[in-house]
Amino acid sequence: MVEPVVRGKAKVIFGEGPLWDYDKGCLYWVDLDQKQLLSYNPRNEQHIKYQLPAMANGVVKYTEDELILLMTDGLYLFNLKDETITPLLKPEGLNERILLNDGKCDPEGRIWAGSADIRFRDVKESEDHEAHEFTDKLSCLYRIDKNLNTEILKDQLVISNGLDWDPDRNIFYHVDSAAQSIYKYDYDPESGGILNQEIVYTFEDLDGFPDGMTIDKEGMLFVALFKAGPVASVTPKHGVIAKIDPLSKKWVDSIIVPTSHVTSCCFGGEDLKTLFITTALAPLPESERAEQPLAGRLFSVDLEVGGYKATPYKKTSRKIVGNI
Repeated sequence: MVEPVVRGKAKVIFGEGPLWDYDKGCLYWVDLDQKQLLSYNPRNEQHIKYQLPAMANGVVKYTEDELILLMTDGLYLFNLKDETITPLLKPEGLNERILLNDGKCDPEGRIWAGSADIRFRDVKESEDHEAHEFTDKLSCLYRIDKNLNTEILKDQLVISNGLDWDPDRNIFYHVDSAAQSIYKYDYDPESGGILNQEIVYTFEDLDGFPDGMTIDKEGMLFVALFKAGPVASVTPKHGVIAKIDPLSKKWVDSIIVPTSHVTSCCFGGEDLKTLFITTALAPLPESERAEQPLAGRLFSVDLEVGGYKATPYKKTSRKIVGNI
């Protein structure tokens, strides 16, 4: 595949949660460590930073001037014009250890978001991580409907991460990073139900663990592989977006990114054929940061097959009101 190029001037500590706003022609993503929401417009190279009161892991579009932020303790409405933030919902089961993580809207406009056990990252970053079997499975996958009602679709998870839908085949795909695996489910668009779990692909430990994910119009999955400390120290100093064919259950191609810590990706651009890729400077030790000067930058690569427009959250009533 074509090599990715750097986009914009932003360099973040831990980039995550990219969302392409098709109507505005700009990309939103977050910096976990700096507690910031960022936007980048490729047409005029405009770059904006919004300071947040706490860490956000993802972004969902709501209206022209409002986003829903997936913050560690719940969902918040963020107004882009006056930069105000309003709490909306705190799903059951979140606490100081179990935090809300990656999420996005399904094709019908419901929000799906999962939680993550923060101790998993500490184990992965430890030098003897293979000796620690992570047995606690306290995280969940939530579905939030158009009235802000929440349902747990799947429990017994460790790190709920990337997710996306194949709207042509009515399939839902979901990553549990701790299992190193991508799962597929039959998806009912009307009810939002999922059935018949099946493993699509399981990565080796040295590949890195699967993080954010997106899908193209041929049904191919693009999965960011994050190399935790011990893996990054014994593998090449580059990262990978793995292209997975979920129908044949094969890794069919790779996009090589010039930094170890690749976090997520999404399709954008006027024709939705540009794959934007977020990366992280952390947890690179200071001694290695000079070797990877592009860590934390935003990248993109133009592909022959594009993806889908991100669906905004579709609330039943015009004005959204939190139920906290």
